[in-house]
Amino acid sequence: MLKSAFRKSYKIFFLLVLVLLSFNSCAKKEAKEGVPQRIVALSPVATEILFAVGAEDQVAAISDLTDYPPEALSKPKAGGFDGKTLSMETILSFKPDLVYLTDGMHNFLIEQLEGYGIKYYLSKADSIKAVEQEILDIGKITGHEKQAEKVVSEIRKKVLEVKSKKADAVQTVYYEVWNSPFMSIGSKSFLNDIFNTVNLKNIFDDIDDGYPVVSEETILARQPDYIFIPMTSGLTVEDVKSRKGWDSLPAVKNNKVFIINDNLYTRSGPRITQTLTELSELIK
Repeated sequence: MLKSAFRKSYKIFFLLVLVLLSFNSCAKKEAKEGVPQRIVALSPVATEILFAVGAEDQVAAISDLTDYPPEALSKPKAGGFDGKTLSMETILSFKPDLVYLTDGMHNFLIEQLEGYGIKYYLSKADSIKAVEQEILDIGKITGHEKQAEKVVSEIRKKVLEVKSKKADAVQTVYYEVWNSPFMSIGSKSFLNDIFNTVNLKNIFDDIDDGYPVVSEETILARQPDYIFIPMTSGLTVEDVKSRKGWDSLPAVKNNKVFIINDNLYTRSGPRITQTLTELSELIK
C-alpha cells in the first residue's frame, strides 16, 4: 500500500514537471514569436529608449555612436549612423528580429529588411509628443508597456512643470548645428519644440526643414537673445563672441552665449526631462 501511494505521488510529481516544462516551452515560443528578442538599434537614441523601457536584455547590437546609458556600451556594435558606415551584412550577422531605424537616415535599409522578412521600427520623433508616442510604441512592441508609460508620465510631468515656470516674454534663440557652412534648426527639428516649451523662439522656425543651411548675414539680422553652440564643435564662448559683427547681437552683449552638451539636447528620447531642466535654468 505504501509502495502504491509512493508510485501515485511520483506519477503526480512527474506529470506536474511535464506540465511546467511544457508551459515554459510555450512561453518561450510565444516570446520569440510575439516579442522581439534580438533588436539591432541603429542610433544612440534608439538604445536610450530601449534601455529606458526595460528592454536592455533584448538588444543584440547598438550604434557605434552610442554613449548612453553606460551599461549599454558593452553591447556589440553594428556600425555608424549613416549608409557609409552601415552594411546589411553586419546587421544580419546579429540575427535580428527587429531593427530600430531613424527616418531620413536609414530609409535605404527598409526594402532590404522587408526582403529578408525582418521587422523594423522607423523613428520619426520631431516633437515632444512624437517622442512620447515612440516610447509607448517601443514599450508595447518589446513587452514593457508599464515601464514605457512610467517614462512618458515623467516627461509629461516635467513639461508641465517647465511650462508653469517659463518667462512671460518670448525671447529668441539661435542654435548652431555647424559653422562651415552655417547650419541651424528649422521648424521640423525636435529642438524647435523643446525651445518653444520654455518660451524660446527659434530664429529660423520659419524654415520648413529640420536642419537648414543659413547665412551669417541672416543670423546677424535676426538678432538672437540666446546662442547655443554644441560642445562637439570644439568652439568656446570667446570664439563665438570674437566673430566679426557678432558683438552687435543681444546674446553676445548680455553674455547669453552657451556651450551645451549636444548629445543631450539633440537626442529625442527619455532624457528630454534633463534637457528641459537644464534649459529652463540657463534662461532664467
